[in-house]
Amino acid sequence: MSGPGSGRPDRAEPVAARSVDRRRPAPHVEGHPVRSREETILRALVASALALAGALALGAAPPPPPPPDGRVLLEVLAPRGAPDLPGTVHREFTTTVPDPRGGPVQGDVVEVDLASDAVRVGLLTPPAVAATATVPAMAAGAGAITAVNGGFFDEGRTGAPVGVQIVDGTPRASGVPVGRRPAPPSPPGEPADVVVGIDGTGRAHLARAGFHGRLDAGDLSVPLAGINGYAVPAGGVEVFDAAWGDAPRGRTACGSDTDPGAGCSPDVHEVRVAGGRVVAVGPPGRDRLPAGTVALVGREQGAAALRGLGVGTAASVVYGLDAVGAPPLRVAVGALPLARGGRVLPGLQDGERAPRTAVGLSEDGRRLWLVTVDGRLEESAGVTLAQLARLLVDLGAPVAASLDGGGSTTMVHRGRGEDLTVVSSPAAPPRAVADALAVLPG
Repeated sequence: MSGPGSGRPDRAEPVAARSVDRRRPAPHVEGHPVRSREETILRALVASALALAGALALGAAPPPPPPPDGRVLLEVLAPRGAPDLPGTVHREFTTTVPDPRGGPVQGDVVEVDLASDAVRVGLLTPPAVAATATVPAMAAGAGAITAVNGGFFDEGRTGAPVGVQIVDGTPRASGVPVGRRPAPPSPPGEPADVVVGIDGTGRAHLARAGFHGRLDAGDLSVPLAGINGYAVPAGGVEVFDAAWGDAPRGRTACGSDTDPGAGCSPDVHEVRVAGGRVVAVGPPGRDRLPAGTVALVGREQGAAALRGLGVGTAASVVYGLDAVGAPPLRVAVGALPLARGGRVLPGLQDGERAPRTAVGLSEDGRRLWLVTVDGRLEESAGVTLAQLARLLVDLGAPVAASLDGGGSTTMVHRGRGEDLTVVSSPAAPPRAVADALAVLPG
C-alpha cells in the first residue's frame, strides 16, 4: 500500500490510474530542514490549532498562510516508489496558494536531464493530424518513461492541433489563426506561434516556429497560409498532405477569422498536386491523400486564384516551418508562454483555477521540467495561469510555458522496474488529445 489508509497500490497494472498519497515521510521542504513525519504532523497540528483558536475568537475561518516572498510552492515531497530511470526524477508537490478562494494544491513534476544519453524527448501523435488518442495509449505504444498531454486542439470537431506540431524534424501542422483558437490569449507582446521545441542536439527552447509556403504555376504565384490546419484563413489557401488523414477537408473552410462558430464558406476550391503537376481539381475531398500528393484548399480570394489551374498544369509547392530564435527544431509543440528569465510574464489569466499542464526549461536548454497540477478535486483546487507561472519559477525553471489543461491534463510515468502509470489525479478518465510530449529511452 502507498500509505496508511490510502487504499491505493504503489504499483498498478500497465497504464493504470494511480491517485497518489501525498502524505510521504521525510518530505523536503523548500528553505527548511528535513523533519520526520511525526514532527511535521505535530507541528502542523499545533499550528492549525492555534490558528483555529484565533480565528474562532474573531468569528472567522482561518485563511491559509501565504508562502514567503510571493512564492506559490511550499513543499516538494521526496521521490516515491521505485528508483527513477536514469535522466529523470519524479516528485510530487503540495501547497496552498495565497488566493481568496483558498483550497489546497497538489501535483507532479518530472525533472529531465537532457544532457543524459539515457533519455530523449519526442512528440507522440495519433496516426493522423485530424485524430486524437489518450496520453496513456500513446505513451505505452512508444515505450515512454514519462509523458504529458501536449498543446490545445480542436476538441469535439477535427481533433487537429491549435498550434504547431513538428515530429522528427517534419512539419505536421502549423497552427490556425488566433481568432479560431479555443485557447487563452498569449500574454501581451508574445506572438501566437510560440513552441516548446527540441533541437538536433537535444537542447530545449521556448521559440517561435513560422510557416512559409508558396504555390508557383507559370505566371501564377500564390502564398500558402499553413499546413494541415483545421481552419483555413478567410481569403487564404492551406496545404494538406497525407498526415491530415481522412477528415473532410471542406470542413476547414467553416468559421471566420473572428468567429469560429460562423458558417462554412460557400466559395471553396481544391487543387491536388503530385509529381510537379495538377492531378485533380474540384470541391475539397475527404479521402486520405496518397504519399507524395498534396491538396491546396482555398476559400474566397484563395479559391478564385486556384480556379485558374487546370489538370496537367505544371505546379511547384514548397513549404516548411522555420524556427525563430532557435536552431532548427526536431520536435515542437504549440505552447502559451508563462515565464522568461525567471520572471512571470504580465497579463496572464488569473481568474479560473483548473488542472494545468506546463513545461519548464533551464536557460541553457539542458534541463526540462514536466509539470501537472491536479484540479477540480477536493484535495486540489488547481491554479490559474498566473499561479502556474509562479509555480514553475518556484520549482527552479526560469523559462516556462503552458500546454493544454483542464480535462486534458494527464501525466504518466514509470520508475525502474515499474509499469507505466497515470501519476496525476484527473477528475475523469484520460481525455483523448492531439499529441503528447514524452521522455523516451535514449
